[in-house]
Formats: sequence, C-alpha cells, structure tokens
Amino acid sequence: MTQVTPEPDSAEGADLHLRLTRLIGLRLCHDLGGLAGTIGNALEMLNDAGAEAADLAGEAADMLRRRLLLWRSVLGSGEARTLGAVLGLLKGQIAAGRAHLELGDLPEATPLSETMVPLLLSGLLVAGEALPRGGVVRLAGDLQREITILPIGVSANWSPVLLRHAAGAALPSDISSRDALALWLCISAGAAGVSLSLALPPGEAAAALMMSLPN
Repeated sequence: MTQVTPEPDSAEGADLHLRLTRLIGLRLCHDLGGLAGTIGNALEMLNDAGAEAADLAGEAADMLRRRLLLWRSVLGSGEARTLGAVLGLLKGQIAAGRAHLELGDLPEATPLSETMVPLLLSGLLVAGEALPRGGVVRLAGDLQREITILPIGVSANWSPVLLRHAAGAALPSDISSRDALALWLCISAGAAGVSLSLALPPGEAAAALMMSLPN
C-alpha cells in the first residue's frame, strides 16, 4: 500500500493551486458548455422540429441542472448529507453514464459529514474516469472510518496525477483538465486530514483507492 502525499512546499503549492483553479474552470466549461450548446441548438430548431426539439431542450436543461448540482457538491457547497443523496447526484454521471455503482451492503441512509461528501463524490467520479470503456465502480468499507473505491472494467487505470502522488513523484507539467478532479481530490483530502492510498486487491486488474478518515 502506497501513501499519497498531496501537500507540496509553499512555493510549489502556490503554483499547484493556481493550476488547479484554472483546470477546474476549464473542466466546468467543458462539462457545462456542451449541454448549453445542445439547448441553444434545440431552441433554434423549434420552428422546424417542434415537439422533438422541445423535448431535446428539456432533457439537456435537466441534465445541465443536475450537473450543476453535482459540481456544487463536489466543490463543497451542496446539501447532500447521506449516501443516498450522493447517489442521486451521481445518477448517469459516472463515466458519462457508461459505468454504474455497486454498493454491496452499504445502507443509503448512512450519514456523511460535510467534509466527506465532496471527497466521496470526487473519488467516485475519478474512478469513473479510470474506466475509458465503462464498467463498474465498487464502493465498500466503513463510511465513518475507511472507504474503498474500486474501478472494474476493460483497461481500468487511475489518473496519472493520482498514481504519481501515490508513488511520491513530482506532478507532470502537462496536467490537463481531465485530471483536474484527481488533483482536486488529492489536495482536498490533504486539507481535510483524510489519508489516501492505493492497494491492489487479489484477483483485480486495477488498484483500489482507500480513503482513511482521521480518528
């Protein structure tokens, strides 16, 4: 098991936080801009396509609303406080809907702290990004002590940002907006005193992400 060490020294940390701010902005523009474009195009088609265009605009508007609620919670300003509420935010959002979540025997009524909600959401979304061809994200453990997140699917592989942190290596200079959530997860976990580590379960092709909460 390898420990993630997300906190750099002060000079490097200032640059890292600036880069993260930019990447989160780019990621939001990417995630929300496409839906806004779909709505605009559908509205332009109303005169010709009628009800079909209206339905398309309505579906895109609903997805945009749900994605905004998700990002609000990822950034720590949402109202979800139970596992079930978190699952509601993630509906159709993990790996762009190509992956589904397995809970095992975890009860959806399990309460979550305000600190843990954005960390859990970020971890599950990053696990979805580890599944380029879709698959399953398995959530297990004790949500009050240690959480395990395992991506299962063809070519499953964690973000290079998370892998490099786990190895204690310097971050690559070419971090893209695709890796913004992984960077956000590492920095947020460090600020919350939550320990992140990666471990390879027997018989699995990808490592599991372990979140150990402070005592």
